[in-house]
Amino acid sequence: MEDLSFAYGDRFVLFSDVAIRSNCSRKEIRRVIENLAINAVKYGAPDTPITLTLEQIETHISLTIHNEGNPISSDAQSILFQQFRRTISAGAQTGWGLGLFLAKSIIEAHQGTIEVESAQGKGTSFIVKLPKLTY
Repeated sequence: MEDLSFAYGDRFVLFSDVAIRSNCSRKEIRRVIENLAINAVKYGAPDTPITLTLEQIETHISLTIHNEGNPISSDAQSILFQQFRRTISAGAQTGWGLGLFLAKSIIEAHQGTIEVESAQGKGTSFIVKLPKLTY
């Protein structure tokens, strides 16, 4: 959050439960968060808040990154996580089409899941679910 705030000002808002613990690689999860957050900046409505919500649910840890703006069509959602695929709405944004593929690969390597929800008037949310730390 500090790096995101440094780069983008007060655009990011964090909502978090306290004392969340996981067996995840901090470096790799940071890559996922940075990718999703930067995508939210690139493709979301400018000058609107982007929220990161981290919570511990009974069976897992949930991280949701939400932005306002035009929704991602269901056709585009079906290819978002594929390697070297970019949606038409990506337009002039540069990239190789690897960011979401790598994010998904990292999350799955941690026995987690990643999904997208996007609808007109509701914005776009990327939801990452990871296993809780077990003792």
